[in-house]
Amino acid sequence: MKKLFSMLLVLVILVAALSGCSSPTEEATTEEPTQAAETTEPEKKEAVVVKFGNAGAIGEPAPEACQEFCDLANEAFDGEFVFEFYPAEQLGNEGTMMENLQVDLQQGMMCSLDSLASYSKDINILSMAFAFESSEHMLNYLHSEVADPIWNALDDNGFHMVNFEFQKNPRIFFCKYPLYSPADMVGMKYRIPNLPIFEKNALAMGATPTVVSWSEYPFALLQGVVDGGECSKDSYKSAGLYEAAKYVTEVNYAYPVECIIFSKTFWDSLTAEQQDIVNECAEKAAEGYNETIKQKWEDDKAFLIDEGEVTFVEYDRQAFLDAAAPLAEALEEEGFFETEDLYNKVQAFK
Repeated sequence: MKKLFSMLLVLVILVAALSGCSSPTEEATTEEPTQAAETTEPEKKEAVVVKFGNAGAIGEPAPEACQEFCDLANEAFDGEFVFEFYPAEQLGNEGTMMENLQVDLQQGMMCSLDSLASYSKDINILSMAFAFESSEHMLNYLHSEVADPIWNALDDNGFHMVNFEFQKNPRIFFCKYPLYSPADMVGMKYRIPNLPIFEKNALAMGATPTVVSWSEYPFALLQGVVDGGECSKDSYKSAGLYEAAKYVTEVNYAYPVECIIFSKTFWDSLTAEQQDIVNECAEKAAEGYNETIKQKWEDDKAFLIDEGEVTFVEYDRQAFLDAAAPLAEALEEEGFFETEDLYNKVQAFK
């Protein structure tokens, strides 16, 4: 009897032991899925970096407009894209940046529209001396069907035009001595960018064209490499050009605009909604630029006269017009324009 009782007791102990050993395993099995679910987090998508460049020095109107555009875009995209702005040729000069856009090494830039003339020949008309009577005249042309070859050619060369309505003040002549008429420009060492249309303008006025990059312009004046040249009114003070060339001929021979362009590869990668956001930001930046630019020249002019000791000369406008008169026919004959009889066609948009 005692032996039977002992055997039963051993059996009970074994069952209890087996039950105790299996319970931790069961608990671990049931808790694992809950623990795994608690540690799973959604993956965060990395922001796309958009490199945006400009050749202008900090403090000039164009870089300020670029910064505003990038700030507006960063706010609108809220981390989806990060627009990084590089002023003062940090990504290269304008030619280098355009090449960067063509292979998508950088995504966007602001430049003068006439800087793109090597990719679209009709753009040359924008820089031709006295081709337009006002900014409105020029913009009427750019918004017309007559200007369509410009945008088509830029697309074919890997650029997408976003906005071309950053209206700069007109272009002026300036020198180390007074320029009353083209007769005073004969033999003048006249700075030009590396664009053929500017060479044609200089030669028409009797000057000797000398290619100098924008970043070297002030030093070239100080060192006597050039006697003077031309620029938009906006840049004369901000670039410090007045320090060495203190005589201004405010002849308003052309009406330049800055533009925002993007790599076509990058632009085509955006959704229609994303493209609309970029367009809206560019439009807002242009509105702000245009509201301040004309007043800025009035302020600059007062400074230049009062503190910069700059002289605004009385000039013979008709003499300049007469010197430029043969340009249209000569440029047409030499193939500067894609559109036949372009000069006469743009006169219809006055």
